[in-house]
Amino acid sequence: MYNNKVIGIPQALSYYYFYPLWHSFFTHLGFNIKTSGWTHRHKLDAGIAIVPSEACLPLKCYFGHLLSLINDVDFIFVPRLVCLEKKPKIKLGCPKLIGLPDMTRALVPHAHILTLDIDLRKEPEIKSFVKMARRLGARTGEAQRAYHTALNEFKWYKEDRSRAASAAKNDGNNKIQIGLLGHSYLLQDNYLNFDLVKKLSDLECCVVDCHTLSTEDIETELPHIKSVSWYFEEELLGAALKFRHMDNISGLVYLVSFGCGAGSITNEIVELEILKDCTIPRLRIIIDEYTGEAGLMTRLESFVDMIRLKKEHAP
Repeated sequence: MYNNKVIGIPQALSYYYFYPLWHSFFTHLGFNIKTSGWTHRHKLDAGIAIVPSEACLPLKCYFGHLLSLINDVDFIFVPRLVCLEKKPKIKLGCPKLIGLPDMTRALVPHAHILTLDIDLRKEPEIKSFVKMARRLGARTGEAQRAYHTALNEFKWYKEDRSRAASAAKNDGNNKIQIGLLGHSYLLQDNYLNFDLVKKLSDLECCVVDCHTLSTEDIETELPHIKSVSWYFEEELLGAALKFRHMDNISGLVYLVSFGCGAGSITNEIVELEILKDCTIPRLRIIIDEYTGEAGLMTRLESFVDMIRLKKEHAP
């Protein structure tokens, strides 16, 4: 029924959190999926050209990815992530994730977008997925089955990722271990972050990405931190506290995009509360479209040298 229909998914923003779930759902309904691929200079420039200058870098990047799909797909999937958790407290997406479909219609009015509104204050997630599937012509029963299958596969994916990261961490026990904090759409986009993980690896460091920590690791820490209203920001706070409690972490690198309002608040909580009186060296890197790679490399080298000196003079 849907074999000739192609849904395009921009490889930016919430793609890096939920793509396995979306891909499984659409493919189990019989749709074809096309992603925009990795970020490169032309994509980023295309987004910068149409997005207001005050927007954050990941949002500009998103629209570059979206534009690259327009001529190759039947629909472009643009989700609206409003409320992602209702109990024990309401947790929201950041403003750009809430307003993304509206911004898309304003900036790219000719794009044929497919929206998915997730707001757990109004209805369970499965109902939102079923409504979207019904607009595409799917039956309620097959949409429900596709959702349950996709959700199970998504859980397996996250568990496998955590196990793989744990194994990689154990293999790097003789290296300096760096905890890496930041939104997944920054940490996993090697163009935006200037291939940060490779740079640290070249400096003989082993990186522990905060998004590879298990859900249990994060949830254990959440009762001990100040609660915030943003879902993804609270995950970062929990990860920061977990890193503080990990004996093998020798330093923290926090990557944040310039203009990220939620990120600026999170950083202050990390610095002034979670890591208060903590002796772990940390480096905050703020990036935008004007960030230079050479300056970043100099800062990383100095940071790693400082950690080595600290370890050498430790009692």
